[in-house]
Amino acid sequence: KQKTGFNNKMDTDTSYKMPVEQAVVSDDPNCVEFVALWPAGDIAKKLGKDKKWVFLNYTVDLWDTPPTYSNGNIIGKLRASSYARIIAIMGDDYKVESPVGQVHGWISNEHVKTISKKNPKTRALCE
Repeated sequence: KQKTGFNNKMDTDTSYKMPVEQAVVSDDPNCVEFVALWPAGDIAKKLGKDKKWVFLNYTVDLWDTPPTYSNGNIIGKLRASSYARIIAIMGDDYKVESPVGQVHGWISNEHVKTISKKNPKTRALCE
């Protein structure tokens, strides 16, 4: 019997368990978790470009499904150095709310420098 689809770990390893999406809930609605994307300066250095080029051209795609586990559709974008509120976590991926347009989509942790706690209204750090 021939297998169809992708020949990867998820298709061939019956012991592989897909991570479960876990909602991120804060005890304090005025202090919630945000992903902090890599700064423009770091991205510029890695790409051999200047910061202005990064600000004008570099974006991180938001996906309708977790990018580590499936090929989805791009539903939004985030800019370098931006913050986005975390809605859920699934393995190495974060479901976030974009600061512009409030699009809910997934990003891989490779685009995330750190996690910060901020006030969702004022965007001020709270921890």
